[in-house]
Amino acid sequence: MQTLILTILIILSGSAFFSGIEAALFSISLSRAKVLAEQKKKGSASLVAVKENMRRPITVIVIFNNIFNIVGSMFVGIIASQVLDSAWIGAISAILTFLIIVFGEIIPKSIGENYAEKISLIAAKPLILATKIFFPFIWFIERATVYFTKKHKIVSEEEIRILSHLGHLEGSIEKDEKEMIHKVFRLNDLVAKDIMTPRTVVVALDGDKTLEELEEKIYSLTHSRLPVFHKSIDKIIGVCHQRNLLIALGKDQKKIKVSEFRHEVTFVPEDMKADELLALFQKQRCHIAIVADEFGGIAGLVTLEDVLEQLVGEIIDETDVEVDMRVKAKKLKEELLL
Repeated sequence: MQTLILTILIILSGSAFFSGIEAALFSISLSRAKVLAEQKKKGSASLVAVKENMRRPITVIVIFNNIFNIVGSMFVGIIASQVLDSAWIGAISAILTFLIIVFGEIIPKSIGENYAEKISLIAAKPLILATKIFFPFIWFIERATVYFTKKHKIVSEEEIRILSHLGHLEGSIEKDEKEMIHKVFRLNDLVAKDIMTPRTVVVALDGDKTLEELEEKIYSLTHSRLPVFHKSIDKIIGVCHQRNLLIALGKDQKKIKVSEFRHEVTFVPEDMKADELLALFQKQRCHIAIVADEFGGIAGLVTLEDVLEQLVGEIIDETDVEVDMRVKAKKLKEELLL
């Protein structure tokens, strides 16, 4: 009888041990493991290695867990048949199943989740060692199951949104931080057409005219960079800085044409995503781009500020007129249709 009880205790201990480790490893994230590694926590380097390739360590855990649960149950059955009447065999089997579920699975996994960090740090190094020892067997299992498994995303965009919301509810993430995370993802859903200043309200300068002819307009400008066109707004030939025009006027160089002050301008399609626009502005070190429609005409103008406003909200400095040009363009269109 003592042998039977001892065998049951060994089965429960082994099952609980590996169930707890499994739950702990799944409860701690790779990012948290890397933070622990940066803090030089003991066992953190091994934990990062385990989290970066979970398949093999989990295979080891599953193998040992099944050895204790299945093989152990067989031994209990053999021992029980020797020390008890056959009528008790069924009862012992039912009791053992109940004990394994409660003390070998439910309770250990709850403990593993609650103490995930401590357990994972302790278990990581022995797991790596066990993986190396049982590598031939693990390799065989991997080859046998390779056609039945596929890679899954570690985390999706929607899960990050939900996590940021939960983090805000729990107080670990501020409201503005949560909103910023959501706006970063929204940046990929917006295109140039959504955030540009429409062609109908774009302020541009005629490159064929002299500074003298446009002097009054130049002094009244509220934009630091302006498109320069040739004959019509549909023929943008560059962009100029208001500062350079003002300096030239100050030096009484009024007979120079505006086109002499132009720099190259970047053209982008209407469907270019906002995050791609941001990368383009960074790469080319520019602040303004002309948006071209599908027929090659000018659809509007988009700036670095337009993109950044999608992340941080409206940016208004002391020279800005507080009018949304996109709204103004819509009103003009409605008036023309009346």
